[in-house]
Amino acid sequence: MTYKDMFVVEVKHNGRIMRVKDDFVALPFGSEYSLLLKNLNTRRAEVKINIDGQDVLDGNSLVVDANTTLELEGFMKGNIARNKFKFIKKTEEISNHRGDRIDDGIIRVEFAYEKSEPVRIRQIINEHHHHHHHHDHTYWYSPQYGNSAGIRGRGIDNFTVASSGSPEGLAEDFASFKQQLTTPVDEMGITVKGSEVNQDFQYVSMGDTDPSEVIIIHLKGTDSQGQVVQKPIAVKTKLTCSSCGQKSKSSFKFCPNCGTFLE
Repeated sequence: MTYKDMFVVEVKHNGRIMRVKDDFVALPFGSEYSLLLKNLNTRRAEVKINIDGQDVLDGNSLVVDANTTLELEGFMKGNIARNKFKFIKKTEEISNHRGDRIDDGIIRVEFAYEKSEPVRIRQIINEHHHHHHHHDHTYWYSPQYGNSAGIRGRGIDNFTVASSGSPEGLAEDFASFKQQLTTPVDEMGITVKGSEVNQDFQYVSMGDTDPSEVIIIHLKGTDSQGQVVQKPIAVKTKLTCSSCGQKSKSSFKFCPNCGTFLE
């Protein structure tokens, strides 16, 4: 679990939550995944997501209601997630074509909580699904199922850009980028558009927010021994100790039987 200030970000693959170890998630190349966002706060949260340095929300922002969970299935296009996230190996051919980016393999989730006493509520227009109109307003969306979160569009009236990040968040970004530079090339992967999906969103309203914070997750396609990951390690996956053979929960770092470090 990746947790910060009552906000949780998880990577899901085939319906299972992946194990996070030292901010890294090992995932087989070619895997499709989704992002699970859980807001444990009593206030709503505005969320922006960048993967490999690219905005995957098409200029919008998710809004996750208090004490609710939202699973983002893939890349947004307008108010619909249309393609799943797919993690592939960054081959030499890919590097030569698109270049190498300092934040390849990095999922950056920026979140900010709504102020307890909103200074302003943006004007919105209610809109039903599958009826798309164009208005010069600041748009906020929420998903069709559960009405638990939303995305902000690029309206022009009463628009306020959220903070780009606190000093602590910027420091985390720098540390993440520095660590990424030391990652062997054969571990590197990027996220591309995968199979089609149709996750619909609708408009909601949102007030001003507090300064934002950042959660970073690294995706890699090899384990700590440099071997290509063949099977994803989920939270419920049992780990086998190389010394005594004892099986342990994937959240354990050391074998509870003999104390050996678990890979």
